Amino acid sequence: MFRSQEQSNFNAIVTKHMAQSDAPLLLEGATGLGKTRAYLSAVMDAVKTGRKIAIALPSHQLIDQLLVSSDLLETQSSGVRVVAFKPARMFENRNQYKEYKDLAMDSDVMLCTSASIIIDQRLGGDYNGATKRDYIIFDEADQLPDAAALQSDCEITKEQLKELNITAETAGQVVTEVLKKKNLEPEVKASALMILEAIEEPAWFYKAGLTDNGGVRLFHKMPGRLLKKIANRSEVAFISATLSVHGKFDDFKRAMGIQKESNLSCIIEPAKHGQLTFEVSEVEVNTPEWLDAIKSTINSAPKPILIVTPSHDLSNTLGAIIPNSTIRSRDETSTEASKRMGNSEILIASGAWAGMDTPIKWGSIVVPRIPYEPPTVLDGEVESSFFDSRNTALRRMRQVIGRGLRSPDAVCKIFVLDGRYKSIGAFIPDRFKNAWAEKSSKEGKRYEVTLSKIERDPAVRKRALKHYGHSCMSCQFSPKVISQLDVHHLNPLSDGGERITTIDDVAVLCANCHRLAHSTSPPLTVEDMKALQA
Repeated sequence: MFRSQEQSNFNAIVTKHMAQSDAPLLLEGATGLGKTRAYLSAVMDAVKTGRKIAIALPSHQLIDQLLVSSDLLETQSSGVRVVAFKPARMFENRNQYKEYKDLAMDSDVMLCTSASIIIDQRLGGDYNGATKRDYIIFDEADQLPDAAALQSDCEITKEQLKELNITAETAGQVVTEVLKKKNLEPEVKASALMILEAIEEPAWFYKAGLTDNGGVRLFHKMPGRLLKKIANRSEVAFISATLSVHGKFDDFKRAMGIQKESNLSCIIEPAKHGQLTFEVSEVEVNTPEWLDAIKSTINSAPKPILIVTPSHDLSNTLGAIIPNSTIRSRDETSTEASKRMGNSEILIASGAWAGMDTPIKWGSIVVPRIPYEPPTVLDGEVESSFFDSRNTALRRMRQVIGRGLRSPDAVCKIFVLDGRYKSIGAFIPDRFKNAWAEKSSKEGKRYEVTLSKIERDPAVRKRALKHYGHSCMSCQFSPKVISQLDVHHLNPLSDGGERITTIDDVAVLCANCHRLAHSTSPPLTVEDMKALQA
């Protein structure tokens, strides 16, 4: 059932934690490892002992995707009932909702959204009973610290207030009036309770207020803390490909309010899994040149191609200029969109960083725009920060890279066509970081980074000085000030054309020797200059 030792190890850790839960389990596995099948197998074994499990995902689309996945088909034991809980708004009438809710609450394994667990906790387990289950697994848990993952259910919209016949000038007045109403939808009641608590017990990391479209909303800079009580239960596991920062879970624990993690918590990263090459561009986004760069990239990129966008609007814009492309619609997952590609070799998918992998082994992944979060506005003020948006972009880019690593033998090229990639930090998987930094293939590395700009890249200078040292390779001069050393391109960049710059393409020279090298055309070699100075 398991295709690698790492996948087997992942399963063993979840199984052991279910049997001996000491504290919340934080478990990171590289994209493509097969985490879903690994934990589902553990879940099915636990069900055989009479335990009831809840699996929480960020969205109903991902729940539907899991229900029809091969991972569930291969792991589901005979007679085990797996049912998805869905809110009343997704049914035609109350009777249909109640019938389906009863089935979900009685199931062995209940699939639900993370937001529904917050609601269930606020309503004392009477919403879907997820918080009363023996064990809860949060899949795609890296999304929990993001506002978008939880706060869509922490808002009472203008339309809902109109239906309740409520008008008020402040958020406090609104939710007070809401809670006076009888027969409230449980989602609305839970949202009102959370908003009221935020107003009555203010803290720096959350704020309740009126939205610019007439609703009322709880904005949380650390929305994962809405799950704090549940997150600190021992019988809980958080699973993702991107939980850690610099090999530690500290940021995730802080965002969730987790006080202690299980002794079994760990990161499982395969030593070898897939091959990647990278090409980056510094063209300014939202310009004609940027669109030209996207079209040019698509024409030359290895097929099939996944274009990952941060919005459906951008997907539609690109679809209009890229012939024979398939565009993911708002009401389908990336996997569903990939299944209707037909003869098309190009899929344009908004939000493709989230969810289970598509069945296609991509030859290329193109990121035309870094997926920063848009600002959040409450009471006329911007509440989100660049720091929040950057962390979101970092996690999403790590997931995007993983879409090219679906299997151990995957070979994929990653194109990033937005120069802002430099501002979000390290998003390359750990096992590729040296390759990304060195941009070299002649020293046994299989992974390269191509720079599409002509001007010198500062990273080349840094790598050359580290590799060759702080002395002129021609005259051996060692200055006290490192700025007196230049990095000389043995083949001038002015010759034109895009190229892969490796450590063998440059030399470290003092300013005088650098001018001497360029005194002829083609430039003098280091050996030539040494001979002149002998």
